[in-house]
Amino acid sequence: MPIVAVHAYLVHPGRNNPGAAISGNNVALVGKVYEMLESIFSANPEGRDFEVTFKPLPNGVQQNDCRDLLIAYHKAPSLEAGRKIAERLRLVTDNRSGIGLLFLISGQHGPYQRLVISRFPANQAILAEVNEKGLGVEFLEQVFIRRMTAYKALMLEHQNPSAGFWSGMATDRQAGGEAENISNYWISDFLTADFSETAAAGTRRLAEALKNAIKKNPSLQVKSEIAAAVSLAPSVFSEKVISIDEFCNHFGFSEATRQTIVNQLSKPSLSSKKFLFSNQEFKNKIPYRTVELENGAILTAPSGKFEQIFEVRQKGEGKVEYATEGRISDQRIEKR
Repeated sequence: MPIVAVHAYLVHPGRNNPGAAISGNNVALVGKVYEMLESIFSANPEGRDFEVTFKPLPNGVQQNDCRDLLIAYHKAPSLEAGRKIAERLRLVTDNRSGIGLLFLISGQHGPYQRLVISRFPANQAILAEVNEKGLGVEFLEQVFIRRMTAYKALMLEHQNPSAGFWSGMATDRQAGGEAENISNYWISDFLTADFSETAAAGTRRLAEALKNAIKKNPSLQVKSEIAAAVSLAPSVFSEKVISIDEFCNHFGFSEATRQTIVNQLSKPSLSSKKFLFSNQEFKNKIPYRTVELENGAILTAPSGKFEQIFEVRQKGEGKVEYATEGRISDQRIEKR
């Protein structure tokens, strides 16, 4: 038995308008609207979806108000049970997000019980119809689901929802399908959730993989690709949600470089795990970049500023010339 209940709610911004009413109704389990929602309900997670976990209370107690409302609805789906969820969304929605159409979809998916909540934004459109008087044109202020690819959603599934609905797969395809663009009010304010992979842990895993890869692969091409990416990463990915796969794709790494990096992970699947890139953690793990020339010269600078500090000129036949200038602030003699 797949979907057992679908409810829809028209949710107005309520952050600065506490009196905004919520209209809701049952959705028939037949027809085009149901078919569209069923395709969202039964879809498997994609690369643009990412895992989030409900936060416990500040004192550490394993309890989350939004999760409690979702479990109560899934256990006994009803218009009133769903209205409490819609009301929670209304209170964190401001005028920038505008009016939204919220769907709650509860049912069974294979061996798991599944709950999907999805919000579609209101758009504007012009309706043109030909009638006996000619062409009629009407401005429509509230048009929903103009593009079924533009929506926010959360999918929860487990064999025992009361115990297992602590993490789920979230997306914000309204924001272009990129995780770094996800609306903060949807994840943080509405769900009171966060990315399952902490920023520090994910960034640390990336940094360690890059450091180990550049040590273990003797290829100068591989080393050069990674070194250049390390210099640019803090400015490119600052406070963005990425995965190691997306990191490699962004810099166009060769297959040899990509495979060397993935080989440094405890398991290959970790390369697709998303996390919030932390500039500070990255700099802590890879504070400096060093280039050694065949003549014995060693150039070192902060990893994120190497390209700014040293100007490199290609001299042909594989030779390069580095140039920089500045006042001497210190000198050291160290054992390498």
